[in-house]
Amino acid sequence: MKIEFAYDPEKDVENFIKTLKSTTDQSLTNFHKQYIEEQGENFDPDNVKSFILGHLSGVNVLEVVSKIEDEWRPIEQGFIERCEKIFGIKYPLEKISAYLTTNNRCSYNTKGNYFFVYLHNKKSNNPSIMHEIFHFYTYYTFYEELMWKSVSREKYEDIKESLTELLNLEFSDLMNGATDWGYPQHQEKRAKVRSIWISGKNINKVVNELIN
Repeated sequence: MKIEFAYDPEKDVENFIKTLKSTTDQSLTNFHKQYIEEQGENFDPDNVKSFILGHLSGVNVLEVVSKIEDEWRPIEQGFIERCEKIFGIKYPLEKISAYLTTNNRCSYNTKGNYFFVYLHNKKSNNPSIMHEIFHFYTYYTFYEELMWKSVSREKYEDIKESLTELLNLEFSDLMNGATDWGYPQHQEKRAKVRSIWISGKNINKVVNELIN
């Protein structure tokens, strides 16, 4: 599996509009607020696109894409190998698309097999890329099973976000000194993930405990 990086204005618009409503964070981003100040609350895709492209004036997007990709490639294979060992699966598709976005809140689409990466990040994007890919492995490993067990979508979202605590335990050498803190509402579950994982490094056991 390989990540393909690109910038697509239409996808940037999609991410901007989709992240106006988030299940994990209800606040607006600064970029959302700036749009509302300048354009009002009419989130017509054409208006959003014009706003975004105006704020990209003078930015060499292809250069940014290349920089993010060059930083990611050296750790890509090692990261994927560890993920597949942890989850016990081989990723079912040959690639995932990573689209750059001007909004610092990044969504993802597991069925569409793509996610977003913040274009203006001053630090390394690698930790956030790993966070998003972890969601994809979680989806392909557990989603159907948990839906069959009548786990609610809300509980699945909590489990999915809490499992990224494993990035701090098994991928710290690839995180460029960053920590995956997660959201405030998941801290208790993240502590549980840490405790159960350390005791046996069995992700199926971790997920079963989180369900209960």
